[in-house]
Amino acid sequence: MSEDEVLTLWRALLRFRSGPRPGCAPSGKPPHSECPLFSACPRWQERDDLELSFQEDFEQTERRRAAWPCSRLLDLLDTEIDWVGHREQVR
Repeated sequence: MSEDEVLTLWRALLRFRSGPRPGCAPSGKPPHSECPLFSACPRWQERDDLELSFQEDFEQTERRRAAWPCSRLLDLLDTEIDWVGHREQVR
């Protein structure tokens, strides 16, 4: 993957999971999501993220959000990635 492709993927993932009504939010009856990580995500099993962030200190919010599968994926993406999960060898 090129640096531009990694950055594009990172931005798309961040945009998909962010905002007042993120694209990964469940909808319909029974609730379902377009996110392929939905079934493994604790985000939608707890109270509203924004509401919780007002009640928690910063470290608690960061720890809680770090448990989301998309957060772990975002942590793997940076410009030193040649494919997801593998850093290029420094020469």
